Amino acid sequence: MSKNDKQWSSATPGLLIILLDQSGSMLNNYEGTTRTKFASTAVNKVIDNIIQKNFDGAAPKNRCFISVIGYNQDVKELCSGWLKDLDANPLRYETLKKKTPDGAGGIVEMEVNQPVWVDPIDKDGTTNMLGAFQLAKDLVQKWIADHSDSPAPVIINISDGVPYYDGKDPRTCMDETVKLVNEIKSISNTDGNVLVFNAQIDTTNGKVKFPSNREEVRQPEAQFLFDITSEVPESYKAAAAKNELPTKEGARGCIFAADGVELIQLIDFGSSKGQGDIK
Repeated sequence: MSKNDKQWSSATPGLLIILLDQSGSMLNNYEGTTRTKFASTAVNKVIDNIIQKNFDGAAPKNRCFISVIGYNQDVKELCSGWLKDLDANPLRYETLKKKTPDGAGGIVEMEVNQPVWVDPIDKDGTTNMLGAFQLAKDLVQKWIADHSDSPAPVIINISDGVPYYDGKDPRTCMDETVKLVNEIKSISNTDGNVLVFNAQIDTTNGKVKFPSNREEVRQPEAQFLFDITSEVPESYKAAAAKNELPTKEGARGCIFAADGVELIQLIDFGSSKGQGDIK
């Protein structure tokens, strides 16, 4: 078994699954906006970055298939497709202001059109994280059956708390989700095991990046996310360093109290190893 070191290519494409918490608590404020807007904006930016990085001529090469799964009481794919299809079919474009160097030592503000594939929620709901991981598991198994020699799939979960569904005790929901995610992490192909990384959109636990020990995170919700996170493979450490993330021995790919930059760094880390520095 190799160690998750295969890169995305048109012949051996990657699978990136992003799980996006859309429960009612994601309507709370965070980083100057709502948590749901904060997270969906980051996801849209990263999808666009991946498409642009893989552009070749008039269109991106299909080196990756991306699926974004939203979860509250319901679980559904918010967008799903090859890079070429995603590039051609955003929901719409938003006009954003972007600061850029003017070439003379100053900064100018320019308007850019940002494609949007994922919208923030506007209604309350529960947190069926288990259902989201179940759908991700189904996608992973189907993908590996058809792409046994491709890079091992990567799942990135963005949440502000713990699973809660079907009126069950949150501890039961956490235990059931840990069991399922361990099953997912045991799935492998010729490249290695499926990888699961996590970002917590909440400041209660305090800032922790890529902890290597469970005791580094105090809050039960944070410890739960630590438990369902993969250890960073050796082959991913260069991508972690490039994104200014810790690379210590035994580090797990999770960030707590992630700000906007760190959330984008985590998603880029999870996908950039597979891309290398291809143009």
